[in-house]
Amino acid sequence: MASQGVSCRIYALRAVGGQEYNVAFMLKTRIEARGLDKVRVSSIVVLPTLKGFVFVEGSMPYEIQDLATGIKHYRGMVRGVINPDDVVSTLSKPVEINVGDVVEVIAEPFRGYRARVVGIDRQKGQVQLQLLDSSSNMPILVSIKGVRKIESK
Repeated sequence: MASQGVSCRIYALRAVGGQEYNVAFMLKTRIEARGLDKVRVSSIVVLPTLKGFVFVEGSMPYEIQDLATGIKHYRGMVRGVINPDDVVSTLSKPVEINVGDVVEVIAEPFRGYRARVVGIDRQKGQVQLQLLDSSSNMPILVSIKGVRKIESK
C-alpha cells in the first residue's frame, strides 16, 4: 500500500481469460507513457489462480478506467472496491501438493496439460510430473508455483 497521504484502493478490471498479463503490461506501458508523477496508480497485480481479473491499486477509479479503455483484451471495470486483505490472503496461500495428486500445469511450455505428481523437492520448489495428456511417459520438472491442484490422490 502507498504510505502517502492519498488513500489508495484496489479496483478489479475484467480481462479475457489468459490475457491478464497482457492487459497488466499494457496498463504499465500507458502509465509510464503518461509519466509516473502524473498517474496515481500504486500497483498492478495479476493472480495466477484467478482468471480474467487484473487488480489495480490507485486513488482515482476514473483514471484507471481511462488508462484501460482501448486495451485489446480489457472487458470493463468491476464496480466497487476490493478488500486488500482478500488479495493479500490469495497471494500468501501455501500450495499443498502431494505425490499422486492430479494437477494442471499453468506455466509455459506445458500450460493447460494435466499431470500426475510423481515427486516433490520442497527445498528447490519443484515438482516432478508425468503428463496425462501425452503419449510420452518421460517425467518433467516444473516449479511448484507453476501447477494448480485439480484433485487429490
